[in-house]
Amino acid sequence: MGNPTTPQPPDMSGQNPTTPNTNPTSPTTTPTTPNTNPTTPTITPTTPTTTTPTSSGGQWCVANQGASDTALQVALDYACGYGGADCSALQPGASCYNPNTVRDHASYAFNDYYQKNPVPTSCVFGGTASLTSNDPSKNLFELGSKIILL
Repeated sequence: MGNPTTPQPPDMSGQNPTTPNTNPTSPTTTPTTPNTNPTTPTITPTTPTTTTPTSSGGQWCVANQGASDTALQVALDYACGYGGADCSALQPGASCYNPNTVRDHASYAFNDYYQKNPVPTSCVFGGTASLTSNDPSKNLFELGSKIILL
């Protein structure tokens, strides 16, 4: 026999004891952040009503008078973003910032996009735009520093 003053470890042969987890983990949560890069709206082209150009032969893409400001803003965001229109002239203080309305800014952006892609389906913007043979710049009159659209 062994020394009675020295304790002997228990016989653990054939057993696989488990050790309790003394360091449990807590579930992790990821904070929700707002989507700063929303998806681009899908704009389905439709067959536009086209007009016969006047003797000058030009066509311009302008915002429809009946389109809501909300629909125009969505189309404007598309034209200046994913659509690739050059909208730098619409920034505050730039040459085409005034008149500062969604409709006027949308017409500028729509036309810039259309002139780069001169096919009728390039002037639809979800039904918020249409082609015209009347040069919209001929309806502008400068009065001091204000531009008035007739």
